[in-house]
Amino acid sequence: MGWMQALCETFDNCESMVGKKDDSGTVLLPIAHLTMQAQIEITIDINGNFIRAQRVEKELSSTIIPVTEGAASRSSGIDPMPLCDKLCYIAKDYMEAEDAKKDNAKYYEAYMFGLYEWVEDPNAMPQVKAVYQYLKKGTVIKDIKADQAYGNEGDFVRFIVVDRTKLIETSHLWENKDLYRNYTEYYLRQLGDIDIDYITGKSESITQKLPAKIRHSGDKAKLISANDTTGFTFRGRFCNSKEAVSVGYVSSQKAHNALRWLIEKQGYRNGSEAIVCWAIGGEKLPAFLTEDEFFGGAYDEELADTAEVYAEDINQALRGIKQPITPATKIVVMAVDTADGSGQGRLAITYYNEINGSSFLDNLKDWYRTCAWIRYFEKGDDGSYHPVIKTPIPLDIARAAYGTEQNGILKADDKLVKKCVDRILPCIVQKKRFPRDLMLSVVKNAGEPLRYNDSNWERILFTGCALIRRCIMQNKNGKDVKLMELQTGEKNKDRSYCFGRLLAVADQIEERINNREQNDRTTNAKKYWSAYGRKPARTFQVIRNHLEPYLQKMSQNERTYCENILSEIIDTLSENGGFSNEPLKETYLVGYYCQRAELKKSHKKEEEENG
Repeated sequence: MGWMQALCETFDNCESMVGKKDDSGTVLLPIAHLTMQAQIEITIDINGNFIRAQRVEKELSSTIIPVTEGAASRSSGIDPMPLCDKLCYIAKDYMEAEDAKKDNAKYYEAYMFGLYEWVEDPNAMPQVKAVYQYLKKGTVIKDIKADQAYGNEGDFVRFIVVDRTKLIETSHLWENKDLYRNYTEYYLRQLGDIDIDYITGKSESITQKLPAKIRHSGDKAKLISANDTTGFTFRGRFCNSKEAVSVGYVSSQKAHNALRWLIEKQGYRNGSEAIVCWAIGGEKLPAFLTEDEFFGGAYDEELADTAEVYAEDINQALRGIKQPITPATKIVVMAVDTADGSGQGRLAITYYNEINGSSFLDNLKDWYRTCAWIRYFEKGDDGSYHPVIKTPIPLDIARAAYGTEQNGILKADDKLVKKCVDRILPCIVQKKRFPRDLMLSVVKNAGEPLRYNDSNWERILFTGCALIRRCIMQNKNGKDVKLMELQTGEKNKDRSYCFGRLLAVADQIEERINNREQNDRTTNAKKYWSAYGRKPARTFQVIRNHLEPYLQKMSQNERTYCENILSEIIDTLSENGGFSNEPLKETYLVGYYCQRAELKKSHKKEEEENG
């Protein structure tokens, strides 16, 4: 199934949502309709008599209007909307406005001719006839000025029609679903130019003007266009654009309206790129690219295997999706962007994948299970930790890999972020291997703590550990590895892991004394961190010499506890000749993180026991 077929099927499955605002405030547009921002609202009665005019508040200005194929993509020239439009089209007395910039006679004439054709249709609704009768009088500017509703000559106008014969029944034309259907049926009857629709394979009215405004209301880029008849668009293969591709008008409207709706409703903005994931049948899916508590697991210090607990949390969350997702459920992940990131030119499909429901959930579960780590949050003046198991979102991974600190905030170049998210997407959706170079980039930044404030460095450190775990688990075909809990002695003799533990002990000895003396001095472990990664044995000796004054300030029990840990780690390293200056591998971060967490936990417990 192609992307347009998938979107057309989605439109058909969600037809009950057409013209109706959902919980997020988004609307699936009917065929031959667009959304515009209205500035003026004119109320008339069913006989076309003026009642009042008023300005529209900005937050209420979104207006669904009927459009023709030409009007939907107009940029210059005269191409009126069928019902609601700017003052220069609908106001016969437009020239009476002080700031009128052009002779609107041709605009008004073209507009009224199109509206007259609709009014003359046997099925035309009385509200449309009322608008026509009112505009024939040519008093729009006069009326809106009298009610102080005039803003400027570019104002867009919408209509309310009141039927006094039906107990003051009011029709907001931009919300009237009967009017949507009436215009769509009328307009489709006017279309000609029959050819093969490449989407359905049937003979349909085709279109040469496909819609824009896909990613947002100001987007002028199109997914399909063939407006260059003098250059090399067809490369000599075809005489005209129809021979290259012909798309039915109805298919085009369904596909583009569905894509706009999905992006606005549940799309992820990756700079100028828009990424959207949806189930063709309309089933609810988790927002897996954003910071979502959907996948957040509490960390229980009493449980031995926290990774297993988190995996079960994920299973429970996925079971909680309201609509059932089965192997028959069709899920699509699609990303669109322009080559230069602008809102002009051609939109490219930068990523597209169709996957069945069970595979999607399995792959999603695998990502959250394998790329998870314990994330600590400080809360309150007592500095107590409230750990939560989380999976870093793609944006955080990109910032951890390529970010720099600007005014205390971790930021990265938009182009780098975009490329990074694009690389991560297949890892989540298709269970692809995580790029090792991306993980190493995060590890490198985590190894330079002096470049960041504590909060940003902790985020990078957490992200680095999560990615290390992911890369190790994918090398073991998804088999779990117990990395989130501290492994001592025989459990983990990995040289880099042990050196990471040594660094954590040295760091925590200094930090504990600094906190007692209420100074914010940077620990020697952090000062020598970069050198430690390159020549660990030599650098540790330097750090160890600096530790002596801090050990002297500790109680006898504290000092003995810390020195015993240092001795245990050094003995483990010395057993296999690991205490050397060979550069450390990325697993040293995991050893550092776990040992530090254990020391903080024991210190907290000691403080509680001592009151």
